[in-house]
Amino acid sequence: DLTAPEQLQLTSMIGQNAQRLARIVEDVLNVARAPRAGEGGDAGEFSTHSLALDEAVQRFTLDWSRQNKSSHKTCLMLGAADCQVSFDPEHLRRVLVNLLDNALRYSGQHPRSIVVTTGGGRLRVWSDGAPLDLTVQKHLFEPFFSSESRSSGLGLYICRELCERHGAALSYSRESATPDAPDVQGNCFQVDMKVYR
Repeated sequence: DLTAPEQLQLTSMIGQNAQRLARIVEDVLNVARAPRAGEGGDAGEFSTHSLALDEAVQRFTLDWSRQNKSSHKTCLMLGAADCQVSFDPEHLRRVLVNLLDNALRYSGQHPRSIVVTTGGGRLRVWSDGAPLDLTVQKHLFEPFFSSESRSSGLGLYICRELCERHGAALSYSRESATPDAPDVQGNCFQVDMKVYR
């Protein structure tokens, strides 16, 4: 029933923040519900499933780049053709999309400013963004830590938790996108997963 512009603006802000809080709660609940690799029970069956890494990464990356209109700056380099990893597909999608969202937020506009690579049981998301401050690096994977006021600070924490629940490790480093371009440094997030032999 509100009609005054200032009242409409206030209710809009309340609605947006309520949605943001709902997303935070849902993220926390998703982490709490996800069993660790090897835990028993029907809910944990995904932890023993094998996933074709290249096929999944290609599908998720292409879907993401279309939705974000960033195909022109995203390079996909697949090198794990026969690799099967222990990871739930939806959880891997969430990890990859979160890493890609972060890469997009801080990357430049030229081609190959975001590079996604696979090899063995490894997934790398690289972007040409500026170096992270040492203080930021120290707290990267902690819950509710963020250098942005509008962020919940849960994205990388949830990524790490989902990785650990599948016996995988998430790490950050400052390095080149590919060995053939050692002078082009950027931010790299790497996921090392359990591989089915």
